[in-house]
This record gives sequence, C-alpha cells and structure tokens, in this order.
Amino acid sequence: MPRHTHGDAMPPQLRSAAIQFAVETVGYLREILQYSAPAYAKHGWARMCMYRTADAMDTIGLLVDAIAAHLARGGAEPEMIRRLLEADRERLRTARPGRALKRYAKEDLHVMPEWIADQMRDSLAFVILRLPVVLRSAVRVGDPRWAGRCLRPMVDSMDQLGRLANLFATVHVDVLNEHMLARYQQLFQQQPRSGMPYEDDGDYLDMADWGEELVGPDWYEVKLLTLLAMLDERCEGQWWEVGGGELRPDVRNAAMATLNGLEVAMMGEGYDPRRRLTSGEWVYAEAVAAALRDRLASDFQDASDRGRPLLDVLRAALDRSIAGSDR
Repeated sequence: MPRHTHGDAMPPQLRSAAIQFAVETVGYLREILQYSAPAYAKHGWARMCMYRTADAMDTIGLLVDAIAAHLARGGAEPEMIRRLLEADRERLRTARPGRALKRYAKEDLHVMPEWIADQMRDSLAFVILRLPVVLRSAVRVGDPRWAGRCLRPMVDSMDQLGRLANLFATVHVDVLNEHMLARYQQLFQQQPRSGMPYEDDGDYLDMADWGEELVGPDWYEVKLLTLLAMLDERCEGQWWEVGGGELRPDVRNAAMATLNGLEVAMMGEGYDPRRRLTSGEWVYAEAVAAALRDRLASDFQDASDRGRPLLDVLRAALDRSIAGSDR
C-alpha cells in the first residue's frame, strides 16, 4: 500500500470545512475576550470563558477528526495518523486540574485576575497566529504534505486551549464543585485525539461547494479572512516566540490587534462591539481596521467584484504569503 494516499491537496469538502471552522473559532475567541471583561461578566467570567474555550478547542478538533478520517479512508496506517495527531502528548480539559499556588475564594474572582488575563491573551494570540497557517494549507495545491502542515498548528492550538481551560478551572477548585467544573468545561463533548477518527469525513461532503458562495467586501467572513491573511503577512518570516516558548510582545500585539481590529471593523456595519477596548487597544485596533478598509478597497475596485467566490477571495488574500513560503 502506498505511503501517501491522501492526494496532493486538501479535498473540497475539507477545504470548505477548514474555512468555516476557522471563522467559527475566531468567533469563540472573541467571546472569550468579551466575557473576560468585567462589564460583561455579570454572572462571573468563569462559566462563559470556560464554555467558549471548550467550544473553540472542540471546533478545531472537529476538523482534526475529519482530516484523520480522510487519511484513514485513504489507507493511512493508524500509527501514522496517531503520530500526526500527536495523541501521546495531548492536553485534555479536566474537572480535576489541581490547585493554584494561591487559594482563591469567590470574592477574589469577581474580576478575572490580571495574571490569568495575561495568560488568556497569550493563548488567544497563540491560536489566532496559527489559523492562517491552516488556511494556507487548505488552499495550497500540489503539496502532498498538506495534511501534516494543516494538522500541526491545529493540534498545538487544541493543546494550548486545553491548558487555558484548565487554568480557568484551577483557580476555581475551591469555588466550584467538580460537577460544575465538568459542566463548564463541557467534558461531555470532548473527543480525545487518541480515539480519532470518530467520524467519516463523508459527513462534510455537503460543504464541498461552500467556498464557491459569492461574497462582497462587506461580508463578515471576507473581513475576518482578510485580516487573518494580513496577520500572516505581518508575521511572515519571523520567529514568533522567544526562549521558553513565550510569544514576542510585538507578535502578540499584532495577533490581539487582529481580534480587536475586527471589532472596530464590524462597528461600521451596525454591530455593537463585543467588549470595551482600552485606549491602548483602540490605537492598534483602529490602525488594523483602517488597513483592512484600504485592502478591501484595493481588492474590490470593480463593482463586479462584489460577487466573487469566497474561496477566490481567500486565495487572493493569502497569495503574498503563499508565494515562496514553505511553512
């Protein structure tokens, strides 16, 4: 049996799923930020932050599972799939995460402690930096290594979100019982990579044409995907991390400005901002939103361009970073 039976490009149904799940994942990341803000955490930040962290992690997991099913159906050996999924080192959510160095009471957690908020921003930046890598792998052609290129950033992102969820749970072990922690972390829907594939990738066949939907520059998906491509350009060819795996401050700022810039960009479409930005965040976010407006004005100069397929828009947005890139 040949070693590579999964083709030299991601199949259409998985490509469409990759685009849709990237869009959904960003939505969950935005909500984590939203519910971490005191003005929105009316019933405590823990519940919704854990819910949305789990949702983001499991949404990425759905695509990982679908790719694993595609590889299995193409004849890939189980050990090869397990190695690509890095199942031996996965970080799962748990209702028994251990204790923090400091014990927290309910009144200590009315507002998210700043050290946790800082780690949260690091984790969200970690994930959003990897989404353009996944999308580039999804639209690339003539690459028999697409599966590995796509899976690595996704499994890393799942583990990062698992660590974040467990951090949220850790500081609440003296406040919430195990049943509530399991509920908030949505353990019932967690699917370990060690058991993948769970589903046949045929479930996504009806999504094969999703990327062909005609879109215009005012579409949320167009703005989001273009912003991800712009972030990819901004960080192309740079080391994202310094010693110890810590994100470089400028890279983290660029990633968070992408999320915040999306908030500003959507305000012009009648959407209320998901959260209140600080003055420093506004500076970066407005700059990103302005750059996005310029990019879309350039990309959609002709009125007829308001009916371009979403996949073509994504390919054009990623074109600069695809050229000459081996990531």
